Amino acid sequence: MAAFFRKFFKTKKADSTPKPVDVSRLNPDNTKDLDVLIQVARESETNTLRTAAVERINHIRHLIPLYSEASASMRSRLAQRIGDLAQTAPAQVEESLGALKDPQSQSLIRQLCQSQDESVQQVSAETDPKQLLTLAIEGKTAAVRLSAAERIENEDELQALQKAAKGRDKGVYQLTRKKLQSLRQAQEKAASIQALIGGLIQQMEEQARTDNTQLYAARVQSLQAQWRDLSDEASPEQQTAFLTALDRCGQRIRQAEQAVAQEAEAHQKAEERTATLELLRSTLNTLAADVSERGPSLSSLDALQKTQENRWMEATRETEVGKAEQKAYQSLMLELRNYISAVQRLASQQDHLVELLETEAPDTNALKQLLKTVDWPAGYAQPEQLDVVSRKLGHEKEQQKAQTSDQKAQQKVLDDLLDRLEQSLEQNLLSESRQLHKQAQHAFNGLDQKHAQTRQARLTLLGRQLQDLQDWQGFATRPKQEELCSAMEHLASQHTEPEAKATRIKELQQEWRGLGGSSDQSLWHRFKAASDAAYEPCQAYFAAKSELKEVNLEKRRAICDQLAEFAANADWDAVDLKAVERIHRVAREEWRSAWPVDFKANRSLQKTFDQRLKQIEVPLNEERHKNEALKQSIVERAEALITHEPLADAMEQAKKLQKEWEASGITRHREDRKLWQAFRAACDSIFARRDAERAEQVAEDHAAIEKLQQAISASESMRSASNVSVQQLEAQLQQLSQAPVPRKLPHAVSDALGNEKHAIKTRIQQAAHQQRVTEWQGRIDQFRSQADNANTAAVPEPLPTPREIAVRLEIATGASSPDEDQGLRMKQQVERLAAGMGGVATNTEEEIDRLIACWCSQPIPAEDAEVLAPRLRQALAHWQG
Repeated sequence: MAAFFRKFFKTKKADSTPKPVDVSRLNPDNTKDLDVLIQVARESETNTLRTAAVERINHIRHLIPLYSEASASMRSRLAQRIGDLAQTAPAQVEESLGALKDPQSQSLIRQLCQSQDESVQQVSAETDPKQLLTLAIEGKTAAVRLSAAERIENEDELQALQKAAKGRDKGVYQLTRKKLQSLRQAQEKAASIQALIGGLIQQMEEQARTDNTQLYAARVQSLQAQWRDLSDEASPEQQTAFLTALDRCGQRIRQAEQAVAQEAEAHQKAEERTATLELLRSTLNTLAADVSERGPSLSSLDALQKTQENRWMEATRETEVGKAEQKAYQSLMLELRNYISAVQRLASQQDHLVELLETEAPDTNALKQLLKTVDWPAGYAQPEQLDVVSRKLGHEKEQQKAQTSDQKAQQKVLDDLLDRLEQSLEQNLLSESRQLHKQAQHAFNGLDQKHAQTRQARLTLLGRQLQDLQDWQGFATRPKQEELCSAMEHLASQHTEPEAKATRIKELQQEWRGLGGSSDQSLWHRFKAASDAAYEPCQAYFAAKSELKEVNLEKRRAICDQLAEFAANADWDAVDLKAVERIHRVAREEWRSAWPVDFKANRSLQKTFDQRLKQIEVPLNEERHKNEALKQSIVERAEALITHEPLADAMEQAKKLQKEWEASGITRHREDRKLWQAFRAACDSIFARRDAERAEQVAEDHAAIEKLQQAISASESMRSASNVSVQQLEAQLQQLSQAPVPRKLPHAVSDALGNEKHAIKTRIQQAAHQQRVTEWQGRIDQFRSQADNANTAAVPEPLPTPREIAVRLEIATGASSPDEDQGLRMKQQVERLAAGMGGVATNTEEEIDRLIACWCSQPIPAEDAEVLAPRLRQALAHWQG
């Protein structure tokens, strides 16, 4: 109800307020409407209405006063409107300047009416960042401030701009705020990605160290898949760290797979050995109990012996076998061989035996000799023919005695088994008690009624005790068996890797057997059904694996056939042994890659493959031994070159030995590695001598360069002195010319040396010129009105006039002549040119000396000497430079 009243009164109050003005109907050209528009733009409560009023005002002079009073948000709209009017109606700018006389308004007009081109020039990509910040804060127009703010990307500058624009420039403030938010979001995203990358690296490194191998490969693959999505954001160091840990994990996975394969192979071999021993025992027991009417089959027994020997050989290859197990095999195989030997002897005497038995009164001695020759093993059932011979010789009593003796031995074995069974029952060993009871029952069955009667009661009593133990054990183990049923049922519902699943099934079954089975058939059927259901998905996998084994067997057969064909057709006298070695290596690699295979079916193939490889290895080994001897001689020759002189010859021979090494043939890998290390060490020692000499030469060159630089510096200091003589300069020049120069002189030092020599030569030339000029000027100054007769012999006839001498000297030295003597200078130059073309050429210094002599060889009036002598001295000074 209270809410209703509030709504009611609010509605009534709203009804009492005046209706808003419709600015779209106001005409700005009408004075009254214009006043209303200005009032709305200045006093309206909403920016929307103010903006609409501003857009209707069509002259700059009415907008300028509004700009001075407006808020920061409205100033940008007013500035935009003023700028638009300045572009569409440029005459309004001058009109506004004429109408608004105060300096502040006129300055504002000039600022706001600035063209867009000027704004673009003011804010551009080349604008200095500090200037951008200043423009964004203090820009004359909102457009300039926004343009400058858009180009600022530095976070610190954006924060400073946001602080300065807060409450003053809403547009710049909002723009800056959005840019800062974007920057922070990008930083947070980058930090999050880096955290994920760091976490993945840490997890992968932990996986590389962990001892928990359960589902290890799946965990590593999961981390690797996550890394692929983030690897582009990782730094090279992070990628290196992750890939290093991944490589270590890969090595552990491969090692685990190899260990599983080896364990499976060892388990398979153990099962094969157990099956071999069981088959031999059962065969011998069968032979001991009875023999067929046709007698024992020699071919079957011989095949059995060979197959079991091969089976045992394969099951013990590269595998440690217990002494007891090996001893049991040897004992059983020895009995089988003895039996087969007896059968063979019987077969060889068969004709003679038949002949004797067909005789009405056979020779007793012959029959005895026959039995002795056959030597049928004791304890095994005899063939019918040997029984006939024994009866004819009256051996029935002996056989009865032997049988009685056997019954006593069997009775003794039974007693021993019953004693052991009793002890096992006392210790509650169910599994062992079952086995002993089974053996005792078998031994009891081998006794006749007379000997078995006395042991019947004890065997029955112990059997009842065994049944009680089974019942008690079943009661004690039932919870564990129920757990095994639940575990097997859970395993059946899981989708795991077939190999791991099959292994787990075997482990659970082994645990079940370790509990001694179950007297509750329903519990056993439950476990069996769960086992079958768990193993059902594995059948397809193992079927495919079986097909793969068959394919790999075919590959291995093809490898054997190819090796046989190659060995038969190869010309071993001209064959390329490197190619043969490559074939040998590739064959072994392909043989290993053709895995897995059926263990039994692979036995004969493995032997064939080994034989084929050995056949190929014979010439390879011969060639390897020959090449190893050759490389050994290369090593010895290289070691002899370590101290050989001269060094250049030693290095040249070492290079030849390297080529000889490369040209040598195949060798064994391990031996080749040892020889290579020795050869490499010898070559390194040889070339180390060269490096040492080079280092020594480099040190000498550095020392020579330093000395040369010091000499250049000393020369520069000496040359710069004001009182240096020509003799000193010439001596310094000779010293620099004779200074030792290294083989490789740096360009900077070479240039400095050349420059210094040139500077010294220039200084010597300047000194010489100065000396001659001083001498000439002295002769000019010492001149008197009397002619210098001492030089009359060197002067031409007729003598040139003093003015001609002055002009000729100016021409010779390159000095300028006065304007009044330009005609004379031209004439002298023409004559000089004619004299040069006529073959008369002279040195400048000689010409100057001759002109000075001409000057001093004639009397010159004082007024001419007073005018011309300064010209002579000036020309000489010009020549001196």
